[in-house]
Amino acid sequence: MRTISFIVLFAFAAERAANADERLFGTYCFDCHGHEQTEAGINLERLTEDLDVAKDFRPWRKIADKLEQGEMPPEDAPQPSEADRQRLASAARQKLHQSALQHADDPGPVTIRRLTGAEYAYTIRDLTGLELDLERDFVGDAVGGEGFANVGDVQFMQDSTLERYLDAAKRVAGHAVIGAGPMSFFEDPGQTGFELSAITRIQQIYRDHGFRSAAGEGGEAFGLDLYPRAFFTAWRFRHRDQLGLGSHTIANLAQEEDIDVRFASYIWSVLNQANPSFPISDIVAKWQALPVPSQPLTELELDGVRKRCEQLHQTMHDWQTRFGQNADAKEEAPVLAEDSFDVAQSKPLEMNVNWPKGTKVAHLLVSIESANRDGRPNAVVIWQKPAILWRIPDRRLKDPVPLRTVISEADIRRLDFGNHPGNVPIGIDDFVTTGTEPLAFELPIAEGASSARLTVTAELDVAHGDDCIVRCTISQEEETDQGKQISALLAKPESVAFGDWKAGVLDFARVLPQVSHREPAPSDRDPIPFPFDNSYNNPERNDYHYKIKYHRDDRFLVDNILDDATRQRLDEAWADLSGSFEYHDAFLAFVATKYDIEMNGKGIAELDPSWITRQPPEPRRLIEPLRQSYAAIQRAFRSAQPNHLDNVSRLASRAWRRPLTKDEQRQLRAYYDQLRADQGLSHRKAIKTLLARVLVAPEFLYRAEGSLAAAASAGQVGAVPLSDWELASRLSYFLWSSLPDEELRRAAAAGELSDPRQLTTQTRRMLRDPKIKRFAAEFFGQWFGFYQFDRYRGIDLQRFPEFTDSLKNGMHKEAVLFFEHIVRNDRPPNEILFADYVFANAELAEHYGLRSESLGATHELVPQVGSHHRGGLLGLGAVLAVTSAPRRTSPVKRGDWVLRRVLGTPVPPPPADAGSIPADDVQADGLTVRKRLEAHSLDASCNNCHSRIDPLGFSLEQYDAIGRWRERYRDGQPIESSAKLRSGVNISGLKGLRAYLNEQQHLFRRTLCTKLVGYALGRGESISDVLLIEQMMTEAENAGSFSALVERVVSSRQFRYRRSISETPPPPSKNAE
Repeated sequence: MRTISFIVLFAFAAERAANADERLFGTYCFDCHGHEQTEAGINLERLTEDLDVAKDFRPWRKIADKLEQGEMPPEDAPQPSEADRQRLASAARQKLHQSALQHADDPGPVTIRRLTGAEYAYTIRDLTGLELDLERDFVGDAVGGEGFANVGDVQFMQDSTLERYLDAAKRVAGHAVIGAGPMSFFEDPGQTGFELSAITRIQQIYRDHGFRSAAGEGGEAFGLDLYPRAFFTAWRFRHRDQLGLGSHTIANLAQEEDIDVRFASYIWSVLNQANPSFPISDIVAKWQALPVPSQPLTELELDGVRKRCEQLHQTMHDWQTRFGQNADAKEEAPVLAEDSFDVAQSKPLEMNVNWPKGTKVAHLLVSIESANRDGRPNAVVIWQKPAILWRIPDRRLKDPVPLRTVISEADIRRLDFGNHPGNVPIGIDDFVTTGTEPLAFELPIAEGASSARLTVTAELDVAHGDDCIVRCTISQEEETDQGKQISALLAKPESVAFGDWKAGVLDFARVLPQVSHREPAPSDRDPIPFPFDNSYNNPERNDYHYKIKYHRDDRFLVDNILDDATRQRLDEAWADLSGSFEYHDAFLAFVATKYDIEMNGKGIAELDPSWITRQPPEPRRLIEPLRQSYAAIQRAFRSAQPNHLDNVSRLASRAWRRPLTKDEQRQLRAYYDQLRADQGLSHRKAIKTLLARVLVAPEFLYRAEGSLAAAASAGQVGAVPLSDWELASRLSYFLWSSLPDEELRRAAAAGELSDPRQLTTQTRRMLRDPKIKRFAAEFFGQWFGFYQFDRYRGIDLQRFPEFTDSLKNGMHKEAVLFFEHIVRNDRPPNEILFADYVFANAELAEHYGLRSESLGATHELVPQVGSHHRGGLLGLGAVLAVTSAPRRTSPVKRGDWVLRRVLGTPVPPPPADAGSIPADDVQADGLTVRKRLEAHSLDASCNNCHSRIDPLGFSLEQYDAIGRWRERYRDGQPIESSAKLRSGVNISGLKGLRAYLNEQQHLFRRTLCTKLVGYALGRGESISDVLLIEQMMTEAENAGSFSALVERVVSSRQFRYRRSISETPPPPSKNAE
């Protein structure tokens, strides 16, 4: 009985207190905020009568703020005592707090959200790897909620919008690569993209695993360290016991050296073969002579072994450069092959001699290199009839003149014309070299000559050694683009010694090639296959490059380097390349032309075996493998088709951000079958159409949370937990503006995300990921107004020609990098306002007046910039530009930006007849922007807002419209950046504004937390968010990190739950009563 009496008395007391509060509100507030007059849109008289505080929680919070800050009642109205003021503020806070407790279990309303333009672009990028700028073709996104574009309430779908999405889906599908391997995407669409994709994949495999000295014209070397590392790996494996590596396999050691296991195993077998032929035997012997490791082994000894392995590779390389095909070419790799041995006892040579402008004498060198096992230093070569033909502009070519007649007397004696060491008669213009000692001479340049041609016949004197094998070379000291050395391989072709030597060298070329493949990038420098004429710049070779383009030559790479999986990917890429155009038909026509075969319009697909059998042996040797290659590629394409359907299903699962149901999988396959059967589409077109269907489906375009339907069917009312897949989607779009990655999908599939601890773990991982840059651009960009600033067009370029695209892009990057740094490095939130660093490149630093000597084109963190009026949010050029007018600064825009965006205390919008000041900052009347605004604000209806806005804007007036610091206006008048707020607080310039914001950090923290919750949930603040935001504010005040705020949001009930069945809130929680 006593309990009931106490409750009655308590309720009576509470009612009396509420009545007293209402009387106080009536006394001091109803005159301006009552039924008859509602300034600022607040009817406090109605609010006190309405028991439902939840729907009006924002006005109640604003009332409490104004009372606590002493801003209300206004100065010209009756003022309550301090005790009554505190009582009114406490009453408003109590109403707000009580309502927040009652609705604490309510996750709040979230309208189904469509992907924003940016989210669509990021999602496509993560889904396909493509950056297509598709969002540029979309209608700009509206903003809602707390000022963001990801709010379902403001997202509308019109017919034109759907058409744009369909066009975008078709564009994406057009980039699909559907060939012999898994479906992928490439930056170029259509058939061109199909071909270029294949080239790119082949080149990537070659670069990752291959090695070559050059790659066509302008080719660059890569992978030349593979042999030395393989030799070193084999040495370590040989001496593994002495090195303490007894349990290591050659695979372990290969991985430590970062070379392919198969290649290391192959080199081991080569180095341990029995009775290798020369010159392999020379390589094996030198490797086996590498030192046995001592105990203990020093780093110096290891480095010495590595160096000797590099020298061993150089020995191999010397064989290629001395005796391979194209050994004289500057831009081509020398190749040792069966058809590269153009060997003769005598060979005519022709060399272009060029020189830099102003040269008086060209310097030439005759050299001999022995290829015999024993070196054979006594080889004799006769240089017959060396002659020079001068090329003089605007003159007819004269006959060549003997070299003997144009060189100096000293060189004539050095070359010893007409004399043979064995007293064998030779011509008067001939000279002889013996052994391998090089012979140099000078060529005085004829007056007016621009170049010359040297002709000579080199002949091996077999009478003085018929088993000699040498390469004779003439080279020039002056390096020019046009000139190149000439050389000839001389031997007696029919000698037994040469036959044995050639067999050994070809074996060496096969076993230890220096160039294992040719890159698939058509170049007239690339060789073409035998039996076509491979001599440079001839019609057949040029025609081959134009029509057939590609020649695969990677047998060594495939057999001895690549693992099975990479082999398959390489074969698939070559199949796609050959199938990307009529390669086989072009090759067939090429063969038919060479051998004069009448095809009667037949292509490779129409050839039957009997026709091929009837062809002559030489063309048949080319046509049979060509037909087999065509058949194999067609089989590869057909066998890949079922996998492409699976690829689409997997892509749909990623795109729709959840596993597909069995019905959905059947529907996709049925649609594909319909496209093939009913519409007669090819496999590729059908797959691309199916892809477009996936990307235009509501499941892709909308972030639907399907558990709601399940909850509704089960009759659940109130808050419903999101599924793991829905949580993964919410989290990924919150932090990355895109679909979940593989790790997040794994966690969702494992049911881990329902555990708040696992959700926090994933959140921390994602905050450190580079994709968090998107959060910096999307969340902070939309909040502070620099969103898509790289596309900003609000500055008059005639007034500010310095505002180039490069500078604008630099400002945008500065802002994004700044906030990315805050998030990824988990900085305290107040650093947003008070950081003492910027991110700048040389151009931006110069624009800001910072030292730029150490900076380049890339943005870097520049510390301690406070003395240069930089650092933090207020000094960002992008923010300063968007808060300016096109031709001048705008204290009104900047002040309103501080109030609205930074402090979250916006003023009402101006009346329609508010007027404005001139668009230029210099007028004939000589008044400054400040004087005009002060005159404008004399009107009482304007002063109420301008007294709050303008002083904040004036504090930033020393930044011009494109963010530069200045002391005077363009007309020379000094800038006044001090002003007094309506509250009486004086703000003096940037320093004063920072001091003011430091005092108002609680407002900034509330804005930050409110924005963060609104962005994460895609809606405006709800009464149920009040307690969450208060908790976040407390955390931020206590030096909490940025990640702590994000984790608080992610672990909240609002983030992990959703209202069920209807958008009406659930009944108040009994726990709150």
